[in-house]
Amino acid sequence: MSADLSLHDPLEAHHLQPSKQGVGADNNELVEHKASEDMVAVRRRALDEIDNAKFGWFHIKACLVAGIGFFTDSYDIFAINLCSTIMGYVYYAEATGSAKNTTPTSIDMWIKGSTQIGCIFGQLAFGYLADRLGRKKMYGTELIIIIVCTIGGAFAGGAMRGLSVYWVLFMWRFVLGIGIGGDYPVSAVLTSELATSKNRGAMIAAVFAMQGFGIVAAAIVSIVVLACFRTAIEGDQLMLDYVWRIIMGLGVVPGIIALYSRLTIPETPRYTLDVEQNVHRAARDVRATVGAAGHKTVDDVSEHLHSDHAQAMVQKPTWTEFYHYFKQWKHFRVLMGTSVT
Repeated sequence: MSADLSLHDPLEAHHLQPSKQGVGADNNELVEHKASEDMVAVRRRALDEIDNAKFGWFHIKACLVAGIGFFTDSYDIFAINLCSTIMGYVYYAEATGSAKNTTPTSIDMWIKGSTQIGCIFGQLAFGYLADRLGRKKMYGTELIIIIVCTIGGAFAGGAMRGLSVYWVLFMWRFVLGIGIGGDYPVSAVLTSELATSKNRGAMIAAVFAMQGFGIVAAAIVSIVVLACFRTAIEGDQLMLDYVWRIIMGLGVVPGIIALYSRLTIPETPRYTLDVEQNVHRAARDVRATVGAAGHKTVDDVSEHLHSDHAQAMVQKPTWTEFYHYFKQWKHFRVLMGTSVT
């Protein structure tokens, strides 16, 4: 079987168990072969239901749930730039010369870069776990990390001896970065797998566009909070300590709004069919995705499968097939184009 076919349709790249001698073994092979063909038919009809479904409320909800996560991610990443500047007026108010009211560059670099470092680990970890455990099991976990760490960072404080408020904030934001990094692959792949073929590009673009709104929101919130504390700040500069904590803490609001929907979103039928190879559960996932009509279509085929037939062995794509597929320029350029941007 060619690498292209295996990667495009893994359920077609099946092989049968080694046969025993005798007519009974031949019959078993024929039964297993028929079961594999039935599974391919179910997979195709199930995915057709998703790809050709009418764009509806479920797709809008998927965009909103994933988009709010991206909004929260960019808000948290950008807000620290403003908070770090404000913190200089609080913790270096008594410094002299050019150091007065300014967070030192070495500290500023670490509290900003800690989130980016965490993102690297988060993308690798959550991307792997989402492939191993499922999109649904991981979706929402990264948002919980973001919420907890945002609150922790907003309440960060220093010790009389030991860690300063900056280094406590560094630790919170490093773990925050793990959550943000995990949100990127999980949200992107879940949205693409639930989208229709006609609207997939638009849905992905809408989700990623929320990053820009998150950046703008961080700037607007900072201006509003500063305006609210203007009189207090003019009387006491250290009142800015409230300002940066409020700005940072407000980043949890959109995350909390989207958390329930993320925890209750159904597994993608593509994962259920191609990875878990659970036809009957995929039928339920299709119903949750495209409605009762899709459920009926898939069940019409899946009800003909017997439980012992569903155990037909399926060959999954290997790293060798991955290499042969992406060594072709027409495939590699798509991979590079999407990952670099």
